[in-house]
Amino acid sequence: MAILTRTRYLLAILFGFTVGMATVLWKDVPAPEVEIKEVEKIVEKIVEVEKIVEIEVPKIVTEIETIEVPKIIKEFEIKEVPVVKTRIVYLPGTVDQDNEPPVIDPDELHCMTLNIYRESHNQSIAGQIAVARVVLNRVQDRRYPAKVCDVIYEGPIKESWKTKKDPDLPENERVYYPVRNKCQFSWYCDGKKDELINYEDNIKWKVAQDIAYQILAFNKWAGMIEGATHYHADYVSPTWRKQMRLIGKIDDHIFYRWD
Repeated sequence: MAILTRTRYLLAILFGFTVGMATVLWKDVPAPEVEIKEVEKIVEKIVEVEKIVEIEVPKIVTEIETIEVPKIIKEFEIKEVPVVKTRIVYLPGTVDQDNEPPVIDPDELHCMTLNIYRESHNQSIAGQIAVARVVLNRVQDRRYPAKVCDVIYEGPIKESWKTKKDPDLPENERVYYPVRNKCQFSWYCDGKKDELINYEDNIKWKVAQDIAYQILAFNKWAGMIEGATHYHADYVSPTWRKQMRLIGKIDDHIFYRWD
């Protein structure tokens, strides 16, 4: 029992010594600094939306006043006007009961003969007939003039500078020339000097004249070139040919018609 009591005293003394040493050592250790920060407060702002008030805007557009315009169109009377023919298509002649040859306009005959001669006197008979048929096919087509001479000489013209400089010159005294290379038939405005034709002793002129008469008087060889209205020499390639139907070639000429 005495031994137990003594042991307790020793343990108490040892515990006290240990606590005392720990206290001394703990004083030398710096205490950790505690930083205290103020926490930012987040305040939610609530914006109150005021009520939208509709304001009526006064009308600034005044009423449009209607003004009656006086009538300026006078009454008129519609009269019946007889319809007249505006284009007479050339019709070949026919033989009468007395077997007299048809009468052909000499100017038309000369124009056709001259065009055959100038365009194709170096071609075969078939080639000359084809050229003549082109002229008559155009005469019978409403897209072209109704007379042989008008078809042959169709094309833009310009006034001679000699007459153009005189403003007081009457119209019947003014001189006009075809625009170069703008004609329907090249010989008329190619700028080249045409040869003088011997009408008396010229077999080629006689042949051209006979072909012209047969076509104008009797409408001969009507289906030979199937209604062709255009042709060109085989050594040129005009752009208009692409819009036409190819009919065929006779001698040096290639023939076309409107599709």
